[in-house]
Amino acid sequence: MHSLLQDFLSPVNVDLIANGYEYLPNQWGTRIGIHNSTEELPDMLGVKIAIIGVEEDRKRTDDLPGCAHAPNAIRRQLYKMQVWQDNFKVVDLGNIKSGESQSDTFFAIEKVVRILLNDKITPIILGGTHDLSYGQFMGHGKDGRLVNAVVFDETIDLFLSEEEIAAESFLYKMLTQRSSLFNFSHIGHQRYLVDPRMVSTLEELHFECYGLGELKPKVAEVEPIIRNAHLVSFDMSAICHRDAPGVDNGTPNGFGGDDACRIARYAGVSDHVRSFGIYQYNPYLDQREQTAMLISQMVWYFVDGFFKRRHDLPELDERGFLKYIVNFRTNDHTIEFVKSKKSDRWWMKVPVLTNGEEIGEQLIPCSYGDYEMAAKKEEIPDRWMKAYHRFCDL
Repeated sequence: MHSLLQDFLSPVNVDLIANGYEYLPNQWGTRIGIHNSTEELPDMLGVKIAIIGVEEDRKRTDDLPGCAHAPNAIRRQLYKMQVWQDNFKVVDLGNIKSGESQSDTFFAIEKVVRILLNDKITPIILGGTHDLSYGQFMGHGKDGRLVNAVVFDETIDLFLSEEEIAAESFLYKMLTQRSSLFNFSHIGHQRYLVDPRMVSTLEELHFECYGLGELKPKVAEVEPIIRNAHLVSFDMSAICHRDAPGVDNGTPNGFGGDDACRIARYAGVSDHVRSFGIYQYNPYLDQREQTAMLISQMVWYFVDGFFKRRHDLPELDERGFLKYIVNFRTNDHTIEFVKSKKSDRWWMKVPVLTNGEEIGEQLIPCSYGDYEMAAKKEEIPDRWMKAYHRFCDL
């Protein structure tokens, strides 16, 4: 694995990152294995998480360069984080440099992500522009497994483009990979910035699309959306400019910095998330490295959640769950819910149909609010309906 990775990754100049700072014994800069300028790749034995930077910003949405310099700017803050986990096994593999063409960069991301996933190592990708999510996705999508993807962004990057993939159009390319993509959830769009036809397109495909106003007052509802995801991609423009000034197209509204850290922890604690990407940070626009600090905290919370995964999956341990069956009085509809005794997380069963005949059931994550909607209001949760349509004629 080492020789394959070294073909794509350049080392980290730790002295440049530290700039004279002496890392304390328990800080990340001391505890993680680093692919630095004097050594080969760090020892990967037992490693669970690998950090990768991507120095690419050619297809940005404006004329401001800088996102390519994001990985090292983030490292300056990340290496100062304190380690709290007894089982901390994290390495920093360095940076994927901008390729001769944009497609070369995508290819490198795809290969590195796939190599790590095959070795059961979770990559944390520090971009670079948001279109790099496509390379992250392709790293998942060619092993015969269907992928569930979650994207956070203040806009929906679904513009049609005949040119190479760009930050405002990469979703079109990704969503047309239906042989690899099973479910897609878009979170945090701001309605006044989005053409309603884009929302309609996602809904017609029975994908999940949640505006900022729906989830900002109840960020905990993000957790069941992420729980079944395999990859999570976070555009920093989804955070309000006050908390993340180092973004090209930041706006006064968005998730708060504390929301972003909670979301990152939800992604980390999910038993299914296998890669986490953070994109669209421009250090040239940052103020006192505030955005770099926030991203480093998001990475810290993802890692903290990762090493506290509960592995409470209903299909693996039925005895660890409580069952609730909701019978609708106004019709003959029934929904079965299960609740983990260990984590209090909820799931609900959705039938799988082929040619109109039910051939089985799938458990999908949900919230207590979904159970209340069914049990108290006798309404079918929207999450159930979208899953039902996805499971028709699988």
